[in-house]
Amino acid sequence: MQRIDFFSRITLRDTARWMALFLFVFSLSLGSKVYAVSLNHTPDRQIADAILKKVYPACIKLYGIDSLTKRQNAAPFSAVVVSSEGHILTVAHATKPGNLYRVLFPDGKEGMARALGRLVTDSSTNLPDVAMMKMEGERSWPYAEMGWSSSLAENQLCFGWSYPETLLLNQPFLRIGRILNPLDAYGFVQSSCIMEPGDSGGPLFDALGRVVALHSRIDGPEGRNYEVPINIYRRYWSALQKNEGIDQYPTTEDPIGLDPLIKELHAQPMANRIEKSRRKSLPVFTITSTINADSVQILGTGFSLPKNKQVIVTKSTLVGQYPVLKYGKKEYALKVLARDKTNDLIALQAPVKLRETIRWTSIADDVLTTDDVGRRIWTAISPAEIKNGVVGMAPLNMPAWQSSGSISAQLQEINGLPTILHVDSLGPAYIAGLQKDDKIVLLNGNDVASAEKINKEFMNYFPGDTVRVSWIRGEDSLASDLVLTNKLLRENNHPANNIQGGKSIRRDGFPSVFLHDSRIHSYECGSPIFNAYGKCVGLNIARYSHTASLAIPAQVLLAFLQNEELE
Repeated sequence: MQRIDFFSRITLRDTARWMALFLFVFSLSLGSKVYAVSLNHTPDRQIADAILKKVYPACIKLYGIDSLTKRQNAAPFSAVVVSSEGHILTVAHATKPGNLYRVLFPDGKEGMARALGRLVTDSSTNLPDVAMMKMEGERSWPYAEMGWSSSLAENQLCFGWSYPETLLLNQPFLRIGRILNPLDAYGFVQSSCIMEPGDSGGPLFDALGRVVALHSRIDGPEGRNYEVPINIYRRYWSALQKNEGIDQYPTTEDPIGLDPLIKELHAQPMANRIEKSRRKSLPVFTITSTINADSVQILGTGFSLPKNKQVIVTKSTLVGQYPVLKYGKKEYALKVLARDKTNDLIALQAPVKLRETIRWTSIADDVLTTDDVGRRIWTAISPAEIKNGVVGMAPLNMPAWQSSGSISAQLQEINGLPTILHVDSLGPAYIAGLQKDDKIVLLNGNDVASAEKINKEFMNYFPGDTVRVSWIRGEDSLASDLVLTNKLLRENNHPANNIQGGKSIRRDGFPSVFLHDSRIHSYECGSPIFNAYGKCVGLNIARYSHTASLAIPAQVLLAFLQNEELE
């Protein structure tokens, strides 16, 4: 099966290929009944909660499996069920006709699906990137209504539920945006709903909660996303029922029909931004410090605590030696009051009175839950800049998949033991004297005698931590203390990996964070997040991926501010 994060160059052989003279596009691996839901809009929601909950159960994650062993044999992607009989719409570059796929529903249930028709008229680009699948088994499946992409208009609200591959989660991540172009010259719907590999095949919904397009690919600029319009699925619905690849547009077409709700759709509010009150000052400050001889800059948020005390809170791993506050036209040395390694927070004290701070009573005291997904938020970057977004996923534990420490050696389980295949020059393992074929048995006294055990144990430690490693060499038992370093993560040149400022080095290993789509740059962490009513609901702590920013929720922030070291 084709990887979902391929890059295809388009030639001049036909109109679709002519497109690439102007645009290099990167692939991602992503019924006409009418139903009614409440469309009550509130200041903190652009898409009604009832609509989000209506379509959520139909948004699925899939991956290819071996037909005999049922083991995963291909990368995951997204899709949507669009009929109670189990018809699934997705994109062609994620599927192969006749192949079997495991289906994961957001409620935790699982099933199997078979790939049906796959419409690709240009094998070098996978255009038009259309595919259908069908659930195995007879039952009534949760599904979402199909809309009409011909009803879309520029700046209309849209949203998507899908599964970014980097998140390694089996629940979809919500993103809300707007239609940038209802149908471009190359046949795509363009939207601002940011996506990345794993999102391909996921649904784009209109403001009424109807599927109007399927995620296909992104361009280099952040926020430029391309979707396969739903009308092409309607047009070739019958042809796509057959279990075969289709290399030219079918001569027989199904009627697309007319949208009975087009007037209601066009009556919905257009996308708009939360505007910060000009009377509010923003308690955001620039902090510089030195890490490994490099000057590092990060944002911080000012808070007023009881007893007239003020602190600035930011991301701990981006504050090194000699932290300095830039305040007005002056610079002030900052004092470190407390660090919270678990949540990557640091509290700093300035030698001057800060005019702009968040009062203790302005921090939200209610706990974010799944009912808050879809609520509007905004981030204060500077007095002149704010960033808008929505709560895309409720607070959850984010294990240290990417940010845990490393001994800088390649390991493989051989005969039940993690065995060294290669030692990086001058890394912790090299310095400790570990060699090829050494077998690691203990880490800080804990049994790590399998790949699963050692990977799980390493997730408890971060770069800079000292761990005691015990290993076997022949008949000898050896041990040494190692200072862990950063993992060397090799990423391809897919545009999803080319983010301004890059991904945060410490971007997971948090007991509680919520996800949002505000595109916070890594150097903008430490900035505060507010809801539509002006309450502080969190603090930006990491840019995790192209699509996801992570934030420490208010209750965790409050617990840190109540630290006795700050009294």
